[in-house]
Amino acid sequence: MRLHRLLASPGPGAISGRRYDLLSRSMLPLLLGVLFGCALALPAVAADVDRTASPYGRSLFDRLLEHEADGAPQVPFPFPALLQRVRAQLDGEHPGGGLAIVLIPLGRSLQRHAAGDVDAFRFPRVVAAVTGEPAADAPAGHLYLRDRLYLAHHERAEALEVISYNEDEGRFEFQLVLDYRAGATPRVVPANRMLCLACHQNGAPIFSRPSWDETSASPPVAARLAATGLDYQGLPWRHGVDVPEAIDAATARANRLAVTQRLWQEGCALATVQVSVDCRAQALLQALRQRLIGAAGTVPSAETTHRLIAPLLASWQVRWPDGIVIPNPQVPNRQPFAGIEGGIAPPADAELARYADIPAAFDPLALRGPLEHWRGRNAADVTRFVHLLGELFSRADLVRIERALVRMPPPAAREIELTCTVRRAANASRLDLDCAGGDEVRLQARIALEGHRATDGVLDRLELPKSPAHSGVALSPIRNHDDTPGASMRFALTARQGGPIRASSGEAITTLRLGTGSANEDLTTDADAAATVAANLELVDDLAPLGRVVETLAQANLAGQDDALTGGPARRTALLAPLLRALGDDVPAPPAAAAPPPTRTADVAPLRSMHWPTDLQPFLRQCSQCHAEDTAFPPGFLHGDESLVRAQLAACAQRMLYRLAMNRLPPSARPKTPMPPPAAVHAAAFLQSSDLTAMRELLQGLLQARGAPGNDVLDHPYATLAPCRIPTE
Repeated sequence: MRLHRLLASPGPGAISGRRYDLLSRSMLPLLLGVLFGCALALPAVAADVDRTASPYGRSLFDRLLEHEADGAPQVPFPFPALLQRVRAQLDGEHPGGGLAIVLIPLGRSLQRHAAGDVDAFRFPRVVAAVTGEPAADAPAGHLYLRDRLYLAHHERAEALEVISYNEDEGRFEFQLVLDYRAGATPRVVPANRMLCLACHQNGAPIFSRPSWDETSASPPVAARLAATGLDYQGLPWRHGVDVPEAIDAATARANRLAVTQRLWQEGCALATVQVSVDCRAQALLQALRQRLIGAAGTVPSAETTHRLIAPLLASWQVRWPDGIVIPNPQVPNRQPFAGIEGGIAPPADAELARYADIPAAFDPLALRGPLEHWRGRNAADVTRFVHLLGELFSRADLVRIERALVRMPPPAAREIELTCTVRRAANASRLDLDCAGGDEVRLQARIALEGHRATDGVLDRLELPKSPAHSGVALSPIRNHDDTPGASMRFALTARQGGPIRASSGEAITTLRLGTGSANEDLTTDADAAATVAANLELVDDLAPLGRVVETLAQANLAGQDDALTGGPARRTALLAPLLRALGDDVPAPPAAAAPPPTRTADVAPLRSMHWPTDLQPFLRQCSQCHAEDTAFPPGFLHGDESLVRAQLAACAQRMLYRLAMNRLPPSARPKTPMPPPAAVHAAAFLQSSDLTAMRELLQGLLQARGAPGNDVLDHPYATLAPCRIPTE
C-alpha cells in the first residue's frame, strides 16, 4: 500500500497508530547528520549516490561492535544498551561516565519530523557524544573514542545515525543503523557522504553555539519534556549547560583532526622520502614529548628546527600561501520558542509544526565562514600542529609509555644547586624551606617532622627557566639503610596525578636533596630561628630512549619494513605499537585491516533505464544525487517512472518553487536556505544556468494543471505550504 493513501487526512494529528508505524519505516534510510542533519546536496550531473565505505579499515563504531560468525555486526538494542557498550570503554570515574547526552525535540536534523512534530516532546531525538578518556590502565589496543564517536537516536525513526572516526583513513565516517527496533536485526550501512557534507561542510560533527537552547539544558524545553511524565528510556537528560558545552568542546576538537592529518600527510610530503620521514618522525617525537611533559611545554632543539620546523614551514608556504582554513563546526544557537512573550503559554501541539520549521539564518545548510587561517609563518604554527598530533593518543597511551620508560636503564642525572633558608615551626612539627638557585630557580616547600625524621612534604612552588611553575608536588622521603637521622634528607618528587614533574627540557625532576650530609648539622633540631643549608635538585633525561625508538621507527620506514611514517594518515595504533615494543612493552601488533562494511548503493536504476524527456533533464542534472532513492527524507521525487516522477514533482511543487526562488534573493533576505544548498559545488553556476528558469516553469505548469497558483508561494510562510511527502513502497 502506498503511504499517500494513509496521509490523506490533513494535519500532523492524522499520523497515529499503525499509520505512523508505516510512515516511520518509510523514512528509512534517513540522512545522516548526527548532531544537526542536512537536507539536500551536490552534484551537477546525475550520479550514483556515494554509499561507498572506506577502502581500508573500519570506523571506531564498527570496531566497537561484536560480530556474528558470518561477520554481521551486532548492534546492542535498546539504545541504553548500546550506550553501556560505549561506557565499558571509558573511565567510570569520569563525570557522566564519559558520555554527554542531550535530548533535542525540535532540532535541525531531518529526524525532527519522525514524530510528526506533534509528538516531538514525547519522542525527542537523543544525541550522545563520547567526551571521556579510557581508564588509565586500559589494555594495549584499547579503543580511543573521546571526540571520535557521536550517536543520535530517534525512537520513532527506528534508526541510528553515527559519526565515527576511521583511524586507518584519517577521517570521520557517516553511517546509519537501519531497522533499529525490537524484534528486528539492525543493519549498519554507510550514509550518503556527499549528502552529509552539505551540512557537515567540515567532514566532521557539528553542534550549536551557546546557549544550546534546542537541547534539554534549556529551561523551556526541559519544562515541556518534564510535563510529558516520560523517563526517556531512563537516560540522564536533566542537567545544566555543562553537558551540551561538553559536546560543543568535543566537536571543536574533532574538527582539528582533519587539520592534523592534512599537515601530517601533505605538509610533510617533502622533496625526498628521507626528509618526509624525518619531518613526520620529529613531529611524532615532539608530540609525545609535549604530552608527557605537559604544561611545561617544549623548547625546540636545533635538530627539531632542522628536521621539522624549517622544512614544514617552507612546504606550508608553497602548498597553502593563504594559510590553512580552520573550519567552523558551530551552527547558530536556536531557541525553538523564540518570539513567545513572557507570560504566554508555549505553543499547543497543533502549532508545533510552525516552530519546527528552520529559518535560513539557523539552517546548517547555510555556508559557514572559517574560524581562522593558520598562516604557517613561524614556529608557533608548527607547535600547534605538534599539539594536535599529540591529541591522537589517549591518556592511557601516555601512561603506558611512561611505565615502559621507567623500566629502561636510568640515564645519569644532572643537578641544580640551591641555597635554602630553613625555618623550624615552634612545635618542631614542620620545616619550611625557601630556596634559590641563581636568579632563575626558586623553590618553596614544607616538610612534616616526627621526632628527628621527616615523614612527608609538599613542594608549594618550583620555578625553573622557561617553564610554568609547579605546585602541589608531593615530597616522599627516600630512606637509606645507613641514614643518620636529620643530617641529610632526600625526597622523591611526584605530581598530583602521579608520575614525574618535568622541566621545559623534558627532563624529569626526580629528587630533592637537602643538607650537607654532616651529622653535626641536624636540620630537625638545630634550626632555632633560621639556617642556611645547601640543597640539590636532580634531573634525569628519562625521555631520551623515546627519541631513540622513534629514530628506529623512521629507519624501519625508510627500509620498507613499516609504513606508519611514509605518507598515509597518522594512525594511532600503527604509530604506538612499534614504539612500545621497542621500549620493551609486550604489545600485540595492531589488528589487520578488516574488510570494509557492506556498501550500500542507491536505487538509481530508473535514472539509467528510462528516457528522460527534455523538460525533466534539469531535475536529473541538479537533483538526482539526493532525490533518486525511494525515501521520504530527503524526498525521493525522482524515484520511479516518468508519470510517477511528474506526480511527485507536482506534490512537492510549492515548496520546491519556494526554495528555488531563494536563489534570486540576497542571503540576508532569505527566509529559507536555497536549493541547491550553498555548499554544493554547482550552486553558484546554477544561479546563472537555464536550468533554474526551466525548473520553475515546469513546476508552475504542474501547479496550474491542478488549479493551484504557483507564482505566489513567497506570500505564504514556508511551513504552511503543501508538504513534500513522497509515498514509498
